[in-house]
Amino acid sequence: MMLSASHLLSLFDFAACKGLSVATLQRLLDTPDTDLHDPQGRVTAADYMRVWEAMIAQGNDPHLGLHFGYFLNLKGLGLIYQISLATSSIEQAMGLLSEYLASSFPVVSVQTAQSNAQVVISLHSPLPATPATQQLLDSVLILMAREIGLMIDGNVADMQLPYEQLDAYRRLCASPVTSSDGHRLRLDPGQLAGPINRRRLTNIEALLPLFLQLTSQPPAPNAPFAEQVRRMTLSLCAPELPQLDQVVAQFALSHRTFQRRLTDEGTSFRTIADQLKRQMAGHLERGKTLGTQDIAYILGYSASSAYLHAARKWRNQSNHRATKSPYQEAGAGL
Repeated sequence: MMLSASHLLSLFDFAACKGLSVATLQRLLDTPDTDLHDPQGRVTAADYMRVWEAMIAQGNDPHLGLHFGYFLNLKGLGLIYQISLATSSIEQAMGLLSEYLASSFPVVSVQTAQSNAQVVISLHSPLPATPATQQLLDSVLILMAREIGLMIDGNVADMQLPYEQLDAYRRLCASPVTSSDGHRLRLDPGQLAGPINRRRLTNIEALLPLFLQLTSQPPAPNAPFAEQVRRMTLSLCAPELPQLDQVVAQFALSHRTFQRRLTDEGTSFRTIADQLKRQMAGHLERGKTLGTQDIAYILGYSASSAYLHAARKWRNQSNHRATKSPYQEAGAGL
């Protein structure tokens, strides 16, 4: 069974952001010379799942699939945007998503059952039922829930997982999460028949080029923890910036350890998020397609006035740096 090489590339990007050795993972492949950046490149399902198993063993993360599904969000935005341009309803979009999985990622299939009361989307895999396969299904379910949530008004009605302990999923997922015997999403029939949420599409269209630019180069081996956090934060954008809890969960660390590691490198999550907000704000303002209220919403400000206050602070900081003499700059670290 063959799948698009881009899926393995995404898994390697995730490993790099978590500080795992991509070189070690690459040595596990039967086809290590495959160009993962080639849009037509293919890898075997065996190679792909071998990397999953190694990451589960190395990463000390019992919810690797959940976290990978959130990490894939940035890559999913491009897919959502392309699908949204080609469709006018959620039902059509679901059809294209199913076709995409069948052609590029046959290790997971989608089945949809509809009644007057509900629409149930079920995920299945032809692979053996191993812990790695369960984590794989977790990642696809989380990604689909977020993709559909971006296209509809509101969240999916219910997310179902075959586990008894669901606290980690409930902490991160916007939709209700319940225990079941499989991986499923449940929608209201009206949501499936409804139109694409065009406001969300506009926001994605405005920010996607910047996201792709900022993440175009993979992190260097042994990159500083702050760089890992920055790239992980970017990857979790939906397109709004994620909250601290969502980022900390990706590293399987306590809040105290997460903050201490950043402090040891002379920074903080607030500083990293503020820098990203500043970059995003500048990009959106230059695009001149969104109003102040929309920019404030995307950047996570509760009101336009809060965003305008932050924008004034950024401008003052830029003006202050611009007026410093070379002597002042050279002596700043003394």
